[in-house]
Amino acid sequence: MIKKILKWGAGLFVLLIIAGALMGGNGEKSSNNNSSSSSSTKTEQKAAPAKEYTAVDVGTMKADLDNNAASAQKKYKGKNLKITGRLGSIDSDGDYISVLDANDAYAVTGVHCSINKKDKAQEDYVLNLKKDQPVTAYGTITDVGELMGYSMKVDKFE
Repeated sequence: MIKKILKWGAGLFVLLIIAGALMGGNGEKSSNNNSSSSSSTKTEQKAAPAKEYTAVDVGTMKADLDNNAASAQKKYKGKNLKITGRLGSIDSDGDYISVLDANDAYAVTGVHCSINKKDKAQEDYVLNLKKDQPVTAYGTITDVGELMGYSMKVDKFE
């Protein structure tokens, strides 16, 4: 019984030391970084490079997904893409659209594009779309699934 108590006490003591070291180290680093680089941070924010997008059509993405979902996820998830396809559907609340393979009239799986409702340009663009119209969207792939296809957080439309 005493051995158990000592073992638990020693374990708790070690955890407290580790937690203290981690918390103390973070505070020190942030205060040093703030004082020495406050002017360079402002410069870096202004000079941030524009997002680069890789162009790909939805048909290619669908074929990649059909051939190997795991490989498609590794290839596209988290990537900034410029996708092209045709409009499949528009959510009645305007929260998303689906972009399908332009060359497959029976396509069901495509890219689910989440619209930023705070971006007036995106909202206006979506309100003027018509089914089967060509669509080009720029954004980041947030999810890949063999049944549901791809999900994209839209940055802008063209």
